[in-house]
Amino acid sequence: MKTIQNNSEPFNLDQLVEGLKKEDYRNLKMTHNFKYLLFFLTPFYLVIFVIALVLEDDPRRSIGPLLFGLGFLIFAFIFRDLNKTYKSVDYGLPTTEMLRKAAQRYELWQNKTCFIAIPVLLFCFGFSFSVAEWMPGADFLSRYTFAFFLIAIVFSISFFVGYLIWRKRQKPLRDRALSLLEEIEK
Repeated sequence: MKTIQNNSEPFNLDQLVEGLKKEDYRNLKMTHNFKYLLFFLTPFYLVIFVIALVLEDDPRRSIGPLLFGLGFLIFAFIFRDLNKTYKSVDYGLPTTEMLRKAAQRYELWQNKTCFIAIPVLLFCFGFSFSVAEWMPGADFLSRYTFAFFLIAIVFSISFFVGYLIWRKRQKPLRDRALSLLEEIEK
């Protein structure tokens, strides 16, 4: 007779569901608030674009606010979609389906994650156009390249901080859901 000793902590579905509910609620509130903030910032930057277009003699100076406005608009739709996702979470589904969806929801890389690159690039280019004029003496390409890489570094640091938050709060939930799902399906 073979004895298997399992020294790992036993899975408690109720604790996992409570953790998922807490994280889903936190994400629901965050996406809801960001959605409205971004839908406010979009027209704000588009108005700045129109004012700059009318008042500036160099149209390149008005491109920055336009790109920021478009970036905020795309982010607003991304957050609206995420908000719908968190609103539609159903804990009454069969256990295996609920665990599978929870694990998918808290994957770090998802298909929709790629869409975030679009507004990030718009912000990078918008920032480049907005601050390049603050660097006199350098040629056109050097100023825009420097500004682009400066904002790219800021976004890289932001991504890293987001990764650390995911790793601390959401990855354990995802891992526990996957482990429990594996145990159930054995």
